[in-house]
Amino acid sequence: MSLFSTVISLVPFDIREEKPGLLPSRYFIPASDMKIPSLLKVSHARHYVYLDESRGALGVPDTSDQVARSIVEDYIESQLGVDDEARPALFWIPEELKIEQVQEKFKVDIFKRLQIQKKWFLNMVMIADNDWSKYHQHNVISSTQRKMADFIGWNPREHEWMSPMTTMKSSSCPYCGTSVPEGFSRCGNCKEVINPRLEKEIQSRLSTL
Repeated sequence: MSLFSTVISLVPFDIREEKPGLLPSRYFIPASDMKIPSLLKVSHARHYVYLDESRGALGVPDTSDQVARSIVEDYIESQLGVDDEARPALFWIPEELKIEQVQEKFKVDIFKRLQIQKKWFLNMVMIADNDWSKYHQHNVISSTQRKMADFIGWNPREHEWMSPMTTMKSSSCPYCGTSVPEGFSRCGNCKEVINPRLEKEIQSRLSTL
């Protein structure tokens, strides 16, 4: 069994995975441009199991493939819009590889995964479209969804929520002074309600779901 495994990402966003109880516990994969994969070399890790008061905790090794599988599966399972035909282009190999080797050995697999990732993007932006039609608020749409819409070529003039929030009118929160874009019922910084009428309307909609 190889001492190292390789996590391969063609996801155009930084990936940060936290593994509480595992040492090391933090793993980072930089965003890919969807042409050149980003790689993370993973070695073995360790977690501790408490035995009893006299013996304390026992260190248990985790192999590199166990760690790599956990990084990939936990990230994918935490995403919205994922199904058997739509998911992030993220996978792992139980050996240490360089970018050139990945591109050569997994050329066809990478192409297929990018097509599946595109379907994930589509699922996510359709969720954004649906949320916008319900709430008509920019704060229910994530910056990730806006980027996904741009990646698949959606026209901002046909999807109002794609417009950057920085171009929206804003006002200062009366409680903390933070700039709040027009259309928000609460301040994103202090969470205070700054538009009671809009907040009441949102809560009324949520109660009917």
